[in-house]
Amino acid sequence: MFPNLEERLLSKAMALLEEKRYEPARERFGNLLEINLRNVRALYGWAVCSIELGDYQQAEEAITLLLEEDTPYYYDVFRLYLTILIERKDYKAALYEIEMVGNKNDLPQEFKNFLDQMEKFCRIRMDEPSHHSENRAISLDESGKRADKPGREKMSIDWPALEKANTKDQLLLIHNLADRLRATHLPEIKRFLLDEKQHTEIKTMLLCAVKEGNLAKEIPVRKFGHIYHAHLESDEFLNKHLADEIERTIRKKMDSDNPTLANLAVEMERMFTMNVYPKPVSPNSAHVWAAVFCLRALAVDTQDEKEKVLDQFGVKDDDYQCADRFLREIETYGLWD
Repeated sequence: MFPNLEERLLSKAMALLEEKRYEPARERFGNLLEINLRNVRALYGWAVCSIELGDYQQAEEAITLLLEEDTPYYYDVFRLYLTILIERKDYKAALYEIEMVGNKNDLPQEFKNFLDQMEKFCRIRMDEPSHHSENRAISLDESGKRADKPGREKMSIDWPALEKANTKDQLLLIHNLADRLRATHLPEIKRFLLDEKQHTEIKTMLLCAVKEGNLAKEIPVRKFGHIYHAHLESDEFLNKHLADEIERTIRKKMDSDNPTLANLAVEMERMFTMNVYPKPVSPNSAHVWAAVFCLRALAVDTQDEKEKVLDQFGVKDDDYQCADRFLREIETYGLWD
């Protein structure tokens, strides 16, 4: 009676997910699961939406079904599952799952390394006294920095292992280590931030952890071949004001005509403004960068199309060329990887 119903529901659900409208997207994925409870794409979409909505129980149920189905995306699904367990601080269950998966044959070496790191992390968290009591209590010293309790030893963090992990695993590890960082870790943090081999996005995430922990007011970081000083208490941290202005400009010009491309342009500019920090953005113009990322999202092919977009944003070609050179230069360092 309803030809191609599943494909149409999936298409609508994916569009809502891309727009970050997680509640209606999950509803559509739910409609698909009512038709077929074992629909792998629907289960994965339901899990992602549930995580974004903070509904870890629903996400875990969907991921459990996915793992039982022996999905071709098994390793990505398992990483997602482990993230849920760690977010819930269920380290015992996480260790059990790591052990069970680790017994499988022919695991990729990269995945084995990931399991090793996560096992170490979970065991450390389980052994901490704070895991059994008030580990979220944070005190501040007279300078406003987060202070360890008297007599508390520096918590052990395996920095060499973190430095050697791949980018995907580093993101998860730093996310889970953030609340354990102390001022005593600043020498290792600085070494990581000044290591030219470490990825730009990981350094940005670590800067956020230092700021959130109130560990320092200023810290050096090497990005794009140069050393800059990140001012963590500045209103311009991560270029927030510029990013907000660029987003407003993009949405004002594009939202009504093409919201999907507007979302794509905003997503690219947010990643750019965050990860380029603290390198000064040149030119420092919201209209210029709004035009740059709209052109990227539209993937224009001709000079006429480009000029039309530049006119729409009131941007001169010389300013656009300056921004394009700036972007291409930092892209050589793997900005989007």
